[in-house]
Amino acid sequence: MDLNTREKSDFKIVDISGKINRLKDSIVLKSFVNGLIEKNHLHIALDLENVTYLDSGALNVLIYCHNMLSQKHGQLVLIAPNEYVQDVLEVVGLDKLVKIYFSKENFDNDQAGT
Repeated sequence: MDLNTREKSDFKIVDISGKINRLKDSIVLKSFVNGLIEKNHLHIALDLENVTYLDSGALNVLIYCHNMLSQKHGQLVLIAPNEYVQDVLEVVGLDKLVKIYFSKENFDNDQAGT
């Protein structure tokens, strides 16, 4: 798993690539997002376009990040999950908890309108 950041409007975007399928990956992702929150980045977008697999640990991290940001009146959004990841998010109900942009263009257009 690789992580990189960029910014768009009020959002700090975390580009994630690879599989999030080991405990170590989940710990690294959680720590990474916690670091952003500690630096007062309260609008975080996780770009999942290049994520090929995620396990239950990764789902727990997404829920944790959503809860942490919500407590601070922030927001977590997900961008461009592939069909597999999208199905997993829907099965566990994360699509009802976290805003999902099904393409980068949708996210960009929404930010342009802000």
